[in-house]
Amino acid sequence: MNNEFYVFVVCGSKEHIDTLHLSLKALTSFSEKDVLVLTDSTRNEIDVIHDSIIDVQTPIEYNHHQASIYLKTGIHRFLPIGNLYCYLDTDVIAMDKSCDAIFQQYNSPITFAPDHCKIQAFSSYAVNCGCADKCSEDREAYYKSVKKHDKNSELTSPMAKTYQKCIEDWYAELQKSFLTKIFYTIRYFSSFPKFWLSKDIYFDKKRKLWATKDGEIVKYEVNLKSIAKEANLKYMLLVNEWKNKKGENIFKTDCDHLTLAIKRTFQVDVRDKNWQHWNGGVFLFNNESHNFLSDWHQKSVQIFNEPEWQTRDQGTLISTVWEFGLQNHPILSKEWNFIADFHNNKLVVSKSAGCISDDLFRTVYKPKFIHVFHEWGNEKWEVWNWIKAKLNV
Repeated sequence: MNNEFYVFVVCGSKEHIDTLHLSLKALTSFSEKDVLVLTDSTRNEIDVIHDSIIDVQTPIEYNHHQASIYLKTGIHRFLPIGNLYCYLDTDVIAMDKSCDAIFQQYNSPITFAPDHCKIQAFSSYAVNCGCADKCSEDREAYYKSVKKHDKNSELTSPMAKTYQKCIEDWYAELQKSFLTKIFYTIRYFSSFPKFWLSKDIYFDKKRKLWATKDGEIVKYEVNLKSIAKEANLKYMLLVNEWKNKKGENIFKTDCDHLTLAIKRTFQVDVRDKNWQHWNGGVFLFNNESHNFLSDWHQKSVQIFNEPEWQTRDQGTLISTVWEFGLQNHPILSKEWNFIADFHNNKLVVSKSAGCISDDLFRTVYKPKFIHVFHEWGNEKWEVWNWIKAKLNV
């Protein structure tokens, strides 16, 4: 039977190495497996403190970010053959003692988890098309105004999240049917001072808030008119969109530029333009994965000198998946790489149940690994504090 190892890759800044040290501490406290760290020590601002380090000299012409991608995508070239490995990004944290069961999830030739978005939403962050920056000033103005007017952070009751889910579900249903919108619009304007969504929850039209039948406040409605005026925007109620003075949806950054770039650069046709792509933060591999990894590595290194491309490995991963015909290959459940997106307003935790959700508890997970890809260490963030409490750090 093959031996099983975890592998981290790090090189460069103190920030990334400090992140690694916390993730190492969590993993080694829960796991019975050996953990390897792949690095180029000549680049590191501080020493990596670990007992199993593989030191690799990376090409001197690469910056630290490129060197990390070089090591990550070429990982099979630097490790002993004959083993099953689980790669983890440095910002992936083990959460409990069942984490080692991830090795049982391997499906040949390689196994990844899904990303938190799809290709069109990710596209403008992989190539230099400019779509991600479009309307960025408008979005900044919107968020600044929302922060000023939104009082929902003051609500601490566990029931608030539950009822907010009910309201979110109702809003989602409204978007599906024009007749339903008309029905509720008539009901809303013909009711005063309270609009009852159900027998348990109502909207107080005078105070602009949602409350239970017992009067407990569970959601404040943000004053959309104030936000629109301050941010110089317009809210389109029927389509639930914020637009600027040019009539552009300020949150629409989706595009097809990534799939077009893949076609031009690698002659690979990604036929599903909004495919659920894989996330490179966690993956399982062994000897059977070498052809896939070699192709991913070659593509990732190639785009370092392509001005159309940003220095990332996700776009080249998409290209490799489709070139190998693996677009329908089994992927890991979110519990093995739960992506904690700080900007997802549906990301919530239940401390009492020890679970987390990225869709207001429509689905819940007790993750074995959680991926904190931004806002690491933000002690004002409920999710980070929940993680710290779980780890007792």
